[in-house]
Amino acid sequence: MKKALIPWAAWYGQEKFLLTFRDSWQVTMAEMEGGMDVGDTGIRKALAQPNGSPPLKKIAQGKKSVAILIDDLTRPTPSYRLLPYVIEELKMAGIKEQQIRIIVALGAHRPLVRSDLIKKIGKELLNRIQVLNHNAYDNLDFLGYSSRGIPIFINRDLMACELKIALGTITPREGFFGGGSKLLIPGACGHVTIMATHRHIADNFREHLDEVARIAGLDFIVNSLVNAELEIMAIVAGEPTEAFHRGVQLGRVLYKTSMPQNVDVGIFNAFPKDTELLQAGMAFVPLESCSKPIFNSDPTLVITSASSEGLGWHTVYGPGTQLAEDYKFVKYRTIVFSPNVTKWDVQSEFGNSVLFYKSWSEVKDKLEQIHSSNCHVAVFPCASLQYGGGYEFKKECL
Repeated sequence: MKKALIPWAAWYGQEKFLLTFRDSWQVTMAEMEGGMDVGDTGIRKALAQPNGSPPLKKIAQGKKSVAILIDDLTRPTPSYRLLPYVIEELKMAGIKEQQIRIIVALGAHRPLVRSDLIKKIGKELLNRIQVLNHNAYDNLDFLGYSSRGIPIFINRDLMACELKIALGTITPREGFFGGGSKLLIPGACGHVTIMATHRHIADNFREHLDEVARIAGLDFIVNSLVNAELEIMAIVAGEPTEAFHRGVQLGRVLYKTSMPQNVDVGIFNAFPKDTELLQAGMAFVPLESCSKPIFNSDPTLVITSASSEGLGWHTVYGPGTQLAEDYKFVKYRTIVFSPNVTKWDVQSEFGNSVLFYKSWSEVKDKLEQIHSSNCHVAVFPCASLQYGGGYEFKKECL
């Protein structure tokens, strides 16, 4: 019997899950390039030598209030590792902890409770510094309209601060890289801004994000790039657009995955964006960012996701919302394997055409019914981080 171990349940144990296959099958582990953890030295170096900006300790001089945006448990950013270094820089500029607030840039996701915040930033920081959940429906300032006519509503607690920092992670997405200004929009925007941006901004999406961030006054970003163990394999800091562009250059190398060919079964593991099923579609990133077909005729795609929190919550793309139908498409025969969701959860996210199983043995049995004894399986263990390397990203995303 062939075996493959995949990482499992980010923020909920980060274990290994065993996949088994028929012994006669060829199993390829399609892993990204990755990199070693940069350690204390690497983090300090990135903050000391920012891209397109003076160091944070210089920018912060004379400021009386600071807001730091962080992401939630649907994203792999190790905020608990990065925040102490950022706060240290601020203290060198004379900023006191009572002048700092951390805002969880939830966008349209659920608020974090205390146990979530302990995971994300650590109990010590949680007890020392004010932490606020963004609310996309209230406590917003209206800043006018972007050049594309999008109304801009931004978190009022963020706008009240003189210095605005975004702390997140750069990862490949569907046709662009996430990170940089994206933590502010949609992360700290009102629901109207989030909805209008997703519905009406298709071309030059990144340019729009950067424009809104400039209007809101985002000063500085600190963005990690994480490896399969969720260690920090690279970090960029500095002026939001320039630092982000540098991070994308690194991401195209570090997340690069050598794409297999002549594949009959593709296993796309949603880790580390496997906290909820609503993020599971991001497991197809390596496929979407690859310009050449990798499958033989009549393939089967398998999405695997721990979905530790079940279906999850999203007020723009979740069930019953205006844009819920946008992701309900499957080009190939697709199986969803997730032990912590129901068939109704899967239908609401992927439609009725996908097959759903709660145990791997059921998936294995179904695959053996469909495919012959010489089947070629490709396993993408951290698919939501993996860049297929062939897609030509638009210039504004580079």
